[in-house]
Amino acid sequence: MKASSGALIQALVALSLAGLSVSKDFDFFYFVQQWPGSYCDTQQSCCYPTTGKPAPDFGVHGLWPNYNDGTYPSNCDSSNPFDQSKVTPTPNLLHGVCKIVSY
Repeated sequence: MKASSGALIQALVALSLAGLSVSKDFDFFYFVQQWPGSYCDTQQSCCYPTTGKPAPDFGVHGLWPNYNDGTYPSNCDSSNPFDQSKVTPTPNLLHGVCKIVSY
């Protein structure tokens, strides 16, 4: 049940964001997920919890706009630069892949 509810949530997120791609100057989004166990195996057990292996759940790694030719937007709007203070209240969301591992 847990896996199916997670898949449902991911599908709803993807569908709700599909409308955004119509209003922007890019063609589609990559919705990238990562399984912590595979990442940890490539990094010499960098983030295995002390209580065992990571949970078998996938975490959201990113949602990235892309163009059909394989390129992606960069420096999207120089008149509207990134403002870290707008996201500072959620530092756990900004941290690396090991944050998706259950400790």
